[in-house]
Amino acid sequence: MAIGKVKEAQAEMAAPKPVRKRTRSLSQELRNQATRMKLLEAAGRVIGKYGYANCTISRVTARAKIAHGTFYLHFQSQQHLFDNILPVLGSRMLLFIGDALRDSDDVLDLERRGFAATFAYLVEHPYMVRVTEEAAFFAPEAYRQHIDDMVAGYARSLLRSRIGTQLEDFRPDELPMLAHLLIGARFQMLWQYRRENKIDAMPPADIVETYIKFISHGILGDRSGIARR
Repeated sequence: MAIGKVKEAQAEMAAPKPVRKRTRSLSQELRNQATRMKLLEAAGRVIGKYGYANCTISRVTARAKIAHGTFYLHFQSQQHLFDNILPVLGSRMLLFIGDALRDSDDVLDLERRGFAATFAYLVEHPYMVRVTEEAAFFAPEAYRQHIDDMVAGYARSLLRSRIGTQLEDFRPDELPMLAHLLIGARFQMLWQYRRENKIDAMPPADIVETYIKFISHGILGDRSGIARR
């Protein structure tokens, strides 16, 4: 019996011990998040200057001042980076615009604020023009998700206006399509005032008023010729 117990103890000592994975500390996690964000922001600026086609990993790491090998601790490949740029940087833009619309329950006020916030953000972050536009070709899934998120937020804002007695001729399920149309009009305005793939300043005040007049007459104007449902 004693010999058997000794052998059993020896076997336990010889058996390989399970390796315990070291958990990341909070400070390590924060550093990793900061590094990842630096890479994404650097990529956004590189794209703003050179486009996705010339956004190489070496250019991104040089811009971020991060070692080339560190890139692969955060992204599997160049395409993996592309697929994450718009979801992260685009969400910050949508949050900025959403904050500008938060207290608005009037369609015209909503459009004024949204129009001003969109241009203001792009003036401060000019690289986002090219990041957004070219994503349709270089990161199509990310682009579609970005548009879906934009439409969803826009439709929620329009729903508040509908509840506030405006847009009563539009059913709730029609608001996403209305949001698509209004986003399309705003994108067209961006195209008119972009210079070398960036927005330098807000359009002139009279142009903004023309846009608001279009919204007022096209959506809130006389609908006597439209059959009520």
